[in-house]
Amino acid sequence: MTQATAHGEWKLDPGRIYQRELRKRVDERPAESAAVLQRASLDGSELVFDSSVTRDRALDDGVFLLTIPDSIDFTACDRFARQFYTGNTGLRYGHYRYIDGERFGDALLGYHERINQIEQFLLERRLWQAVYPAEVSACGIALTVIAAHVLRAVLKLTDIARRDWDQATGGCATESGSYHLTFNHYRPALPGIGLSSHKDDGFMTILRTSSPGLEIHRGDRWEAVVPDAACFVVNFGLSMEILTRRSSRPVSAIMHRVQHQTMDRFSFGHFSSSLCKPGAEAGIHSYDSARGLRHICSSRELIDANDVEIYHGTRSDGAT
Repeated sequence: MTQATAHGEWKLDPGRIYQRELRKRVDERPAESAAVLQRASLDGSELVFDSSVTRDRALDDGVFLLTIPDSIDFTACDRFARQFYTGNTGLRYGHYRYIDGERFGDALLGYHERINQIEQFLLERRLWQAVYPAEVSACGIALTVIAAHVLRAVLKLTDIARRDWDQATGGCATESGSYHLTFNHYRPALPGIGLSSHKDDGFMTILRTSSPGLEIHRGDRWEAVVPDAACFVVNFGLSMEILTRRSSRPVSAIMHRVQHQTMDRFSFGHFSSSLCKPGAEAGIHSYDSARGLRHICSSRELIDANDVEIYHGTRSDGAT
């Protein structure tokens, strides 16, 4: 995902984020089996697995199932995912198709048609209350709290000093990072894959999906994630992998994709990323048990470089 410089430091290598895992990235074999994922729940602010063994397996895998707390009402978000793309202004959420990045001065935000089957509507937290309906914004805020609980639980297992957590996570340890609430629709009329294989760029993603299609690459093969209506799928991203890979408790980012869809498919996700608000860039850091924190790149550089590779491919060695 990065390469060493002459001084031994590490930097983002755009176009080659997945160079070390190119075999996984280009693996087009079908899923061979159903994925058996570890399960956890939240007891207040504590993340609880059945045992330390299952917890460690989840961190090594980079993905687990999290029981949805009874306090979260995500009905509106499910409905938003089924309506945002329609352009039907007679529906409560149908007009969001017409809100794109031009409105926000940022091509990352708003409605997007991707080159895969997926189309999306995405907003950063600072815009939620102004753009999303109150019931959707409230769900996003609740997910931000959950994400912080999970992140702090993982950081406790590393040797990263608590005083460094806020800097190390670009504010996510204190619920002051950048958070994107994203709604997805997969268009069955289009050919090709639902969503290309990739890792998410942030620290973690909390995904709500009720339809088959999500697949993870684990143990040198693709496995199909079986939807569980009672659980979120939580997966760790590149920012977490970069931060912890040389710590006492490395955490993996899982390679995943969405297979070709023959029927409409809907989902929504909450992404926790290092603060990347204009004028307040926190950056991506790596931690070394001997040397402490090191700045790798800006948050937006990682987001943009990852997006390019997801939709346009990874360059092989020697490519220009």
